[in-house]
Amino acid sequence: MSGKAEKPIMRPTADRIPAALFALVVLLAPALIFAAQDPPAGQPQVGQPGKDVVWVPTPYRLIERMLQMADTTSKDVVVDLGSGDGRIPIAAAKKFGARSLGIEYEADLVQLSIRSAAREGVADRVRFLRQDLFQTDLSEATVITLYVSPTIMLALRPRLLALKPGTRIVSHQFTLGDWEADEQAIVEHTSGYLWVVPARAEGKWKLRVGEDIYDLQLQQEYQMLRGSAEHRGKRSPVIAARLRGEDIRFAFVDRNGDPRSFSGRIAGDAMEGASRTHGQPEMPWRARRQ
Repeated sequence: MSGKAEKPIMRPTADRIPAALFALVVLLAPALIFAAQDPPAGQPQVGQPGKDVVWVPTPYRLIERMLQMADTTSKDVVVDLGSGDGRIPIAAAKKFGARSLGIEYEADLVQLSIRSAAREGVADRVRFLRQDLFQTDLSEATVITLYVSPTIMLALRPRLLALKPGTRIVSHQFTLGDWEADEQAIVEHTSGYLWVVPARAEGKWKLRVGEDIYDLQLQQEYQMLRGSAEHRGKRSPVIAARLRGEDIRFAFVDRNGDPRSFSGRIAGDAMEGASRTHGQPEMPWRARRQ
C-alpha cells in the first residue's frame, strides 16, 4: 500500500458553482420546463398552414391601433377575414363594443375562437364561422379586418371596392396594390393600413354655387379625383380632389379668377356642401349627376 493519503472527491454543490452560472441555471429552469411541455390543446403554431394562408398572429397593440384607425364603435359590425385564433373579433367586441364576425376555414381554430370568446365574456357579441373567405357575405360589414397574403388581398380587392361607401378596411402588413391607403400606422415594427371605400363620383355634374352654374366633370381612380369645371366656355382644372368614403373635397378657379374650395358629401346622384374663397363668406353648393 502506498503511504500517501487519498485526496477526497470534491462533488459540485451550489456553493462551489460560480455564482453567475448558478444564477443563470435558476433563471433558465422555468423556461426549460415550459419549453418541454406541449402547447395548449388547439393552440395554433406560428407558420401553421391553412387553406389560403399560414397562421401568423397580429400583435395585440397593432390590433388596437388598426381598430382605432377604423374609428370602430359599438355601432359597427367588424368582419375579420381569416380570423385565426379569433383575437381581432374578440378585441373589437371587448375594447370597442362592436359586434364581430370571424371567418376561418380551419375547424380547430373556429372552435378555439369560440372558447376564447366565452372566456373573455364576449360570446354574445362575437360569432365565428367555418367558411371560405371568398364566399362570405360582406353586405352587413362596416369594418373589414385582414391579415392575408398579397395575392389574396388583390383577389379580394374588387369585392372590397364594391362595398357600401364609407366601409373601412384595415390590414396588417399587406396592401391593396395600387389602391393607395388613406392612413398608415407602424406598431412594433410592422405596418397597419386603412382604406375607406369611396363613393362613385366619376361622371358629369351640374354644380350650382350662389348664382353661378358650372359643368363639372370628374374622373376617378379609387379615392383620387381629377377633372375640370366650366362656366360659360371658360374651363378650370379641378385640383386637390379626393374622396374619403362619401366625403368629397376639391377646388378650382371660379369665374372671378379666385381659387374656390368645395367640401361636402355624395349621396347617389347628388352631392352638396360648403364652398369657400378668400375674403368671402362661406356659401352652400349643390350638384346633380347628368
